[in-house]
Amino acid sequence: MALFREDIEIVNRYKDASTYLLEAINNLSEESLNLAREPGKWTIREIVHHIVECDLNYFQINRYALANTGAYFVFNEFDSHLWLKNMDHSNRSVQVEVKLFELLRNYIAYLCEILPDSLDRILVHQNGKATVRDALKHDIEHSYHHIKQILETRRIHKV
Repeated sequence: MALFREDIEIVNRYKDASTYLLEAINNLSEESLNLAREPGKWTIREIVHHIVECDLNYFQINRYALANTGAYFVFNEFDSHLWLKNMDHSNRSVQVEVKLFELLRNYIAYLCEILPDSLDRILVHQNGKATVRDALKHDIEHSYHHIKQILETRRIHKV
């Protein structure tokens, strides 16, 4: 099923976030991954883990909407600071995370490209409802926002 031009752009921007994330951390040492924009802010390493942790949630939400459009989905509470601590983001490698992020994004993009009316499918949740299109736009905004933070950290520290 063919997507409209604007939907192709959304899907491509969604998918391309993994390339931009990889470029944003390219050639950083393990030490550099531990740099933060300023004291009290997340490190580059922690930001990468946060992006992927959130995307794992978004992945399930998007799959649910694609598979069961219009059905009610219950969001589990997600405290990113708790996950940061309990999942030991400050000490874990980012290499597997970046690969996972690429796979998650490519899989959802693939489904959006092959399923009829994919971006018009609906997720209903306790805060209202959204189309897959809306969800992808949210996911794009979230990932690119944090990628900009990584680039800003690199600029500040000249790495």
